[in-house]
Amino acid sequence: MTILRNLLVLLVLGTTAACATSTQFYTPGPSTLGAEPMSDFDRYVESANAYVDTNLVPVEGFDREQQVLWNLPYRMKPGANCSSGDRTGLLLIHGLSDSPFVFRDLSRYLADECIEVRTLLLQGHGTRPGDMVTASADVWREQVRNHFVALSKEVDLAFIGGFSLGGALATDYALSKTGPRPEGLVAVAPAWQLNGLRDYLWLAPIADVFGDFVEKEPELNPVKYESFSFNAGSQIGDVISSAQGRIVQQENIDMPLFLAATEADSVINLDYLVTQFRERFRQPGNAMMIFRDSRTPWPDAQADERIRFMNSYLPDANILEFSHQSLLISPDNELYGLGAPLQRCLEPNNISLEGCRQLPEQDLWFSAWHDTERPVYTSRLTYNPWFDDLAEAIGAFIRTHASAEEP
Repeated sequence: MTILRNLLVLLVLGTTAACATSTQFYTPGPSTLGAEPMSDFDRYVESANAYVDTNLVPVEGFDREQQVLWNLPYRMKPGANCSSGDRTGLLLIHGLSDSPFVFRDLSRYLADECIEVRTLLLQGHGTRPGDMVTASADVWREQVRNHFVALSKEVDLAFIGGFSLGGALATDYALSKTGPRPEGLVAVAPAWQLNGLRDYLWLAPIADVFGDFVEKEPELNPVKYESFSFNAGSQIGDVISSAQGRIVQQENIDMPLFLAATEADSVINLDYLVTQFRERFRQPGNAMMIFRDSRTPWPDAQADERIRFMNSYLPDANILEFSHQSLLISPDNELYGLGAPLQRCLEPNNISLEGCRQLPEQDLWFSAWHDTERPVYTSRLTYNPWFDDLAEAIGAFIRTHASAEEP
């Protein structure tokens, strides 16, 4: 009965979405981003620019040309002060409904550390939610493979990484043995298993017959979709299934791994990440960083000396806990950072957008997304107060494993 009830809910949602007023946001654009072989990164960016410029439906309140630039893939090369020794590169893959913008702060840090960073734009992203209606997990995987093959040809030591969906795609490729092997894997809140809807993702293709969107939300964020399509659920389900299959096939995975997550993540199942890290990624050089409320003890059954904890309860900053989206964002980020346009009330919990904006600063707290009432009003946290520590740890992981490859 539970499965039937959830199927009926999805079908009703689909029917409702199908009957809602159609706008450009919710219909596919005139152009499609494919997975062509990647031989010249500058030409790829030009092609992506043309695609985004053609398909983008701009969010109000932000310059359209700037929105195009924010959503583009990019390459950040090491600074002129870097030595001419072995070149190290990292391919980063963004999350579902997100864009390469999420890596801007980390990319700048790593480039200063003499690591070349490249990003890519996954099909269906960076333009309008309607483009997700026709996006394909197979195309995403081919995009990842093509870009990593290209990177591995141009640097001496190539790493791969990603956030959320991108973390699952990076894991899928890193463990697939279908192309050049990465020197290591960087996975930030990877979608290895979801909270909540993980048991019902298989229903998404069925519900997709009755409508395109689970929910159509007002689009207020110029670098991330708020609306969610049934096809998006179907495709991420495909990616998660494949990544999980790669992980569980091996008892002791020799791929070097840096893993990061927040205990309060409303999207990703932290217990699953910790279990796989401890039981399958057992190499001593692996590392995990968990952002959590240090007032409560960590279970002895999940103890591991390779796990580092960062306190996520910061009352002096009105922060209750860290959100999924906050991890890779610096406090001085131009869109999500302290005092930036998207930092306050973009996603309020249990309060209207207008009600959130009217709250005095001292009365608004920040947390992960939640659907239960709290004793204080909260908005989703959009930046990481410990960003420098995370970036430094990622840089140290890459340098360590790059040095290990030197003769």
